[in-house]
Amino acid sequence: MTSNNTLSWMEKDPFIKLFNRGGYVLDFNDFRFDAFTQESIGVPLLTRYGLSKGKSLEQFVNEAPRNAALKLFSDLMDYYEYAFIQKDDGDTDYQRLYKRCKEILSSTAQDGVKEAGMFFNVIIRYDESQAISPDRMFEGTSPQIAARFKNYDGSPNFDLLRTLPTIATREFYQDDSIVARLGYLGPSPTHQLSEVIETFPATKLNDILPQTGWLGSRTRWMVLAGDPYRLVGNVQENYQAIQNPAVIQFPQLPVNEKQIAVMMPFNDSYLTPSEDPVYKAIKTAGEQAGFSCVRADEIRTPTDIKDDIFKLIEGSKIIVADLSGGNRNVYYEMGLAHARGRIVIPISGDDEKLPFDIGHIRTVFFHRDLHGIEGLTRDLTQVLNAVS
Repeated sequence: MTSNNTLSWMEKDPFIKLFNRGGYVLDFNDFRFDAFTQESIGVPLLTRYGLSKGKSLEQFVNEAPRNAALKLFSDLMDYYEYAFIQKDDGDTDYQRLYKRCKEILSSTAQDGVKEAGMFFNVIIRYDESQAISPDRMFEGTSPQIAARFKNYDGSPNFDLLRTLPTIATREFYQDDSIVARLGYLGPSPTHQLSEVIETFPATKLNDILPQTGWLGSRTRWMVLAGDPYRLVGNVQENYQAIQNPAVIQFPQLPVNEKQIAVMMPFNDSYLTPSEDPVYKAIKTAGEQAGFSCVRADEIRTPTDIKDDIFKLIEGSKIIVADLSGGNRNVYYEMGLAHARGRIVIPISGDDEKLPFDIGHIRTVFFHRDLHGIEGLTRDLTQVLNAVS
């Protein structure tokens, strides 16, 4: 019977099969194995149990607290990747076991983390258009966590890293006004955020970054344990609006989880909602994904148009912003939506060159012909399904 504080058979069996080679543990001799386990977990296993190396390993993980067993397995995995993995080249059984062990290390919490198995990236860069250099990957990350997100050869497993929530920011100092963004990485080789869920002052990261003296002033990629959404939640809890007539006051409205606010340029020189093929494509995509769409000029009440826009942003879960033509009002409204913590999906004609400042946000581009408009509906439906 397995205690809740020890590893289950399903968790430990792949490691035992990978590391225990007929009573030996990889290529360790007796002296090196005792020295290794002493350094890893504070226990020389051969001396403690008086069994073979393989049996001593099994005995320890059968009775040890799960954190201690995972620590030893993680350290053995580091050694395996560094000194032994090439010996298993071509052996599909050991390669399968290795993959399974990596999956377990990637999904199992340790080191007393309360949010079990929750990790997130923190990417700090001087130039956010550039990829992080290999020597800065996992800097400030504990070796046990870093091991979970590496490939066979020790290189970063970017496919796995992209599944984590990610905080991205430019380098910052204590008195900076730099804004950090929380979201998810897209497929870009320079590792840009494709979805931005929330923004907050970058200096808030000083509370969670390793206290090395660098804090936010050094380019690096870290993986930290915990729940980044709690960090953002705490930022919102500490938020205090300035009460002044010069400050925009958003209405107090509940969010309609099935409403999309569409931000597009409009006046008498633009097409109406019933005529505009781009808006029709957005509405069709919304309907296919289970949403209703509203544009500010569809509101038929004798109210100020700015108030209508504020209400739309505040009351909608998703904001679709058509950046075609570089309309300043739409860019402003998109910024408001980001600040209010809404899911923002920019779209743009494919002949547009967007400003660098929003280059990290995945934009749905389309061509302004019949096939392009149909493609906009298809692509936007996929994005809506992904974020809803």
